[in-house]
Amino acid sequence: MGRKQDDALTAALCPECHYELGNGKHLSREQRRAEMDRAIVLTLQQLVRRGLVGGK
Repeated sequence: MGRKQDDALTAALCPECHYELGNGKHLSREQRRAEMDRAIVLTLQQLVRRGLVGGK
């Protein structure tokens, strides 16, 4: 059974990317994990820039 990640580790993905990272066969497990990590960082970056999280 999978473990639920912290809600703060969320990535904004289009449906195609969501499928590919979760179920796709074009990337290895390590590549999918690296892409998901990248997507999480980019999502958090945009949320901070828009003043929606973090900051003062």
